[in-house]
Amino acid sequence: MVTQSPSKRSSEARAFPPRLTLRHALFLDFDGTLIDIAESPSAITVPRDLPALLMRLQIFLGGAVAIVSGRPLSDLVSYLAPADLDIIAEHGAVVKRRGTPVYQPQAVWPESWQARLAQFTANHPHTEVERKVYSITLHYRRAPEAEHDAFNLLTVLSGETSGGFEILPAKMAFELKLMTMSKGKAITALMSEEPFRRRVPVFAGDDFTDEDGFAAVAAMGGVELRVDEAFGGEPRNVRAWLAREIKTQGDAAA
Repeated sequence: MVTQSPSKRSSEARAFPPRLTLRHALFLDFDGTLIDIAESPSAITVPRDLPALLMRLQIFLGGAVAIVSGRPLSDLVSYLAPADLDIIAEHGAVVKRRGTPVYQPQAVWPESWQARLAQFTANHPHTEVERKVYSITLHYRRAPEAEHDAFNLLTVLSGETSGGFEILPAKMAFELKLMTMSKGKAITALMSEEPFRRRVPVFAGDDFTDEDGFAAVAAMGGVELRVDEAFGGEPRNVRAWLAREIKTQGDAAA
């Protein structure tokens, strides 16, 4: 007989989404979790009913809902309007509380990188640079043969700084981000504030970039939901789960 290890049992238990209640605080990744990943960051399709779904979810959970993404804050606010949500953007570098205005600080990465990134995309057709405030992402989804060169370029750029940046692998992309920022740190900080405080965190994500968020949630006794395991890799199943939870609890209260 093969005895399953405790860690294996724990991982499988988290492969099933929980019944959401007011004791939970919900953190949701965006690309690959709430919406399908597209060939480029600007080519995504946001379901028309997603903002309304998130607003209903926010009411259902007493406000304890946050979006956690590597995207710039301005993108997320635009895509999710008119929903006014707590948002963790740029892998934790930017946190916007609901009801507060959007701000756009100056980029912190060296201006000298601009020309070299432009030269890279010129030499590697179909690659794309996503410029943010605290990081840059080099996408090679439409040019998979450029993966090695993309990693090498970001390694060189990172080495030219004083150790403040690190390379974060993503799905068909590499991100060069500030080492001091992470989704996990931002989730932990938000969990110390209302209305998240004293709740059980639940985090749904799909990518390597979500791993530090999963680790932070696990350390707080929360629930890790990997989209591949819990939802068959389909964002539509994540949205269906959220809608079902709202409806089920609403029916129970009626």
